Amino acid sequence: MKHSRLFAAGLVASLAMAGTASQAIADNDEITRGQLMAASCKACHNAAAAEKGVPDLSRVSAGVIQSQMRAFRDGERDATIMDRHARGYTDEEIEAMSVYFARF
Repeated sequence: MKHSRLFAAGLVASLAMAGTASQAIADNDEITRGQLMAASCKACHNAAAAEKGVPDLSRVSAGVIQSQMRAFRDGERDATIMDRHARGYTDEEIEAMSVYFARF
């Protein structure tokens, strides 16, 4: 059951990334690095899919996203899964994603 949920989450994230990229190409918009990285976040954090306790990141300021991601990454905030996601991001990548989400 756990593996099927992970597979489904990965599939949703991949489809979200493909949709984001194809829409940007159709609109002749440049895809930013932050936008590309943030596409996988939307699998759990978009308004339609967010469950109780999973914030809609389009409603959170860039500064709060940055501080929370760094706290998850650096082990300063308890988490169920975000600590593992955040561990792989540099400060620059966290900033790029937070700036993308702050646009909404």
